[in-house]
Amino acid sequence: MRRANLVGMLVWLAGCSLLIAQDDGKVQSGPKKGEFMPKAFECVQINGPAKAIFVEPTKDQPGYHVARPRCLICQFGLLPSVLIFAQEPAEQRDKAFTDLLKKLDETATEFQDRNFSVGVVILSPDARDSTNNAAEDDADKIIKEAVQREKLMERLKKRAEKLEHVIIAIHPPDGPILREDPPNGYKLNPKAEITVLLYERMKIIENYAYAPGKLESKQVDAIMKRVRDALPVRKNPAKEK
Repeated sequence: MRRANLVGMLVWLAGCSLLIAQDDGKVQSGPKKGEFMPKAFECVQINGPAKAIFVEPTKDQPGYHVARPRCLICQFGLLPSVLIFAQEPAEQRDKAFTDLLKKLDETATEFQDRNFSVGVVILSPDARDSTNNAAEDDADKIIKEAVQREKLMERLKKRAEKLEHVIIAIHPPDGPILREDPPNGYKLNPKAEITVLLYERMKIIENYAYAPGKLESKQVDAIMKRVRDALPVRKNPAKEK
C-alpha cells in the first residue's frame, strides 16, 4: 500500500513538472550550456559588413540580390556573442522578438569595448537556393525559389534598418548542420520558435529556447540580464588614478 502511494506521488510530481515546463514555454533546442559551439556554417546576411548587395532594377530585369554566403561564427571569433536561430516572426505577433533584438542592439553599442557581437539567423523555407545544386535541373523550381528568397530578404531588410549592430541572416530550416547532433551540428528543435545561444571563446554560457508564442517580456528581461552579467564593463586605469 505504502509503495503504491509512493508510485502515485512520483507520477503526480512528474506530471506537475511537465505542466510547469509547458507553461514556461521552454523547449530543448541546440547545444547545451557548457558545450562548445558546433562547426561553422554559412548563411546569407541581410545587413552588416558582409551583407548581400542589391542590384537596382533596370528596364530589362527586376532588382535582385547578389549574395556570397558568409559564416557569422567565423566573423565573431572568440568574442562574447549571442547567436539566435529563429523562425520568421509573424506580423503583429513579434513584439517580444523585436524588443529582444532592440535591447541586444543597444547592449552591443554600450559594450563596444568588448566587441560584443549579435547575429540572428532566420530559418525559413523561403531561404532555399537550388542554384548551388548541380543535380537540380527544374528551372521553374529555381525561379520560384529565387522569387520567394527575394521577398524574404526584402521583408527582413525593413527589420534590419532599425538595427545598428545586430546582423540578420537567412538559412533554410532543414540544413543538415542545423539538425545533426553535436559536435557536428546544432541539434535545433523544429518545435522551437527561437533558440538563443550566449557564448564566449566558443563555449556556451547559456541556452534559451522557446516554443511558438512563448517568448514574452519577462523572458526577454531574463535573457538581457544574463547577457549583461556576462559582459562586465572593463575598468579604465586612467580613471582609477
